[in-house]
Amino acid sequence: MITTLLLSILIAVTAGCSKKLPEPLPDSPTTGHAHLPDGKGGIHKTGNPYKVGGRWYKPVSDETAYDETGIASWYGRDFHGKHTANGETYDMHALSAAHKTLPLPTLVRVTNLDNGRSVIVRVNDRGPFVKERLIDLSYAAAQQLGYADRGTAHVRVQTLDMPAPNKKEILASTATFRPARRHDANHTSASGRPSGVATVSSLPGKMFIQLGAFSSKANAIRLQNKLQAYFPNTRATRISLAGKTLYRVRMGPFEDRTNMEQTILSLQNKGFQKPMVVMQ
Repeated sequence: MITTLLLSILIAVTAGCSKKLPEPLPDSPTTGHAHLPDGKGGIHKTGNPYKVGGRWYKPVSDETAYDETGIASWYGRDFHGKHTANGETYDMHALSAAHKTLPLPTLVRVTNLDNGRSVIVRVNDRGPFVKERLIDLSYAAAQQLGYADRGTAHVRVQTLDMPAPNKKEILASTATFRPARRHDANHTSASGRPSGVATVSSLPGKMFIQLGAFSSKANAIRLQNKLQAYFPNTRATRISLAGKTLYRVRMGPFEDRTNMEQTILSLQNKGFQKPMVVMQ
């Protein structure tokens, strides 16, 4: 009787404690590696101007040369499996983000100004609308940038037509950090969407991924040969710019956005962390 009673108490205490312990955030259930969302079910869109918390936001239909600094947060389990603003399914283990005004989807490079880490994410949602935050990253992206356990970080957000910041720029950005400028924009977080969705066609012209531009032909050829083992469409070409001869290394052209996104992710996984998208 006593033994049974003690056992019952032990089970009750154990069960009570287990309810209080937070469930750890798991790694990706499929590969264990972060990946860009596959985009299934999503559309290219902007949206009408919308109002959240007394502030108006105006989404843009096309964004190039975007380069802002601000506060990044992240969102995870509460929205996992729900629809994003452009109709995709939010996956906390994928490299995605929410932004108030950028076209959906848009690839951006996010650099943590506190530690120099960078990650390329697919913006497919609207937000964040908390205080003066610039971007809301997925749990996986926040993990790669090293701030998932802290909640927020000082970041630099750039479209891929902008060159990635070097160490000196990161230090300078950190020293002179200011919240990002506000665009008048439109929001739809994973928990709700604005009305009046407008579809945006794909970007005009051909897309290339540029990995570098060198004054030395030998350096360009070396990088070309290294990349061609994985990406046969890589070429080193000679150009004249401001009276100087340069040798740029590019792959492409890509007429399919999904193929380009997957190539960028593959480049990252192979250690090429600063691809730049060029439109022609």
